[in-house]
Amino acid sequence: MIKYLSFFLFFLSYTVYCQFDDILKKTAVPELLEEKNITSSIDDAHPVAFWINNDELEDAVEPGNYNSELGPGYYRMTIQSYCLKAGTHGPTKGSGHLIAPLKGKLDNIVENILTRSANHPEIAQRDIQLLLWAIIAGAKFTDLDPGLQMRVKPLLTEAEIVQLSVGIKDIPLDLLPDDVKSVARFYKDLRAKITDPSSSFEDIERMAVISGEAPSQYLKKQIDPGNWAYIGDGFYMRLMPVKYSQSILELYRPESVNIQKDDKGRIILFEKDGNRIEITFHDEPGSDVMKADDGKFYPIYRFKTIKYTGTNPGEEEIIENEGWMIRGDGKELKNVGEFKNYPQDPSIAVYKARLAGANDFFKKISKYKKDSNHPGKGSEQDISQEFNAEKHQRDGMNAVRNPANFTRKSNWIRKHLDYVRDWWNCSINQLAGSSCDNNDSPKKPKVPKKLGMPGNTQAQRIAPSMRKYESDY
Repeated sequence: MIKYLSFFLFFLSYTVYCQFDDILKKTAVPELLEEKNITSSIDDAHPVAFWINNDELEDAVEPGNYNSELGPGYYRMTIQSYCLKAGTHGPTKGSGHLIAPLKGKLDNIVENILTRSANHPEIAQRDIQLLLWAIIAGAKFTDLDPGLQMRVKPLLTEAEIVQLSVGIKDIPLDLLPDDVKSVARFYKDLRAKITDPSSSFEDIERMAVISGEAPSQYLKKQIDPGNWAYIGDGFYMRLMPVKYSQSILELYRPESVNIQKDDKGRIILFEKDGNRIEITFHDEPGSDVMKADDGKFYPIYRFKTIKYTGTNPGEEEIIENEGWMIRGDGKELKNVGEFKNYPQDPSIAVYKARLAGANDFFKKISKYKKDSNHPGKGSEQDISQEFNAEKHQRDGMNAVRNPANFTRKSNWIRKHLDYVRDWWNCSINQLAGSSCDNNDSPKKPKVPKKLGMPGNTQAQRIAPSMRKYESDY
């Protein structure tokens, strides 16, 4: 009887332990792991704004005050950035990053620290980084070196200090599943290192930042450098880390441009501050149909004139009978009654190549609109047909002889071309919840809400600030 009772008790205790271990795996561990503090991953990344043409963006401006509000323009800043994934590899030359929202249980506190840091240039970058590593590791704020607490206190409210003074309770490592045991041990050791008064910044950095490239087996997505993403409020952004503590931040905000359309939905006027681009079309009977060199008929509009007018005397240029744009869906027409041909008409090969390019663009835009990570609800708007016509007109105007090559006129005409570029990029903003509402008043971009996200899960998330890079490392 005692033998059976002993076996029963052993079996019961083993069953309870297994159940506890199973519960720990399914519930306790995911909620207690420090990795929940900041959770942003490559899966959260905003879709790439693939339509931004870098060749059209020239002469980036460096703001005198990095933390200022910005009007329309193209900006480049060398900023202080931060590691938000300790124990992983820092960025290396040519590393590509996507823009992702800052997420996690403590995302608001991290965002607030990054935002407030721009107003406190007296606080050293390494102290801000130590505070962020402490948050990531789950170290109690009150356990940090008293000197560090005093130096970074302006970055936190009293309520945030209370929240950060709870800390992480260590789970006995032998109770953890093998797949999370090493992670828990790392964070436990990092907490100990951060809260040890004898630890230097370099000691902590060696633990938090692994040198060299991240192992290829952890590559989840191949990312080329220099990807733009729309981040809301009219701003596009890209982040190009030099190292974890230094990054190139670029922002582009298109200028709003007034447009006017005719009764066929074609844009006939671009206007900004008295500068004008006026477009007329051949509209004789049959002029909207082309008989191609394959003997078939296709829908088309031909430009009659494109007139550029500046605000100063002598700033006028007219291009006559050059260029064309696809009408409608560009598909072959049947039962054509009238048609006309013009010297500027394309070959069928050129026509179909442009149509294929446009259709490929529409497919990418459709995918962009369906991406759950795009910022805003604008992609739900039913603007497809109008947008498609604007794309065809944009292609047509791009193909016309570039007036920027005209001698002694390139500067003022280039401004007009920039207006067309900005109109186009502003128009696409509508797909991401923005608008071209003619409001060019300065705004502050929400950079601290965003991270540079690598495609390798063993590489660091990079948090940008609006502080100019001046190394104290």
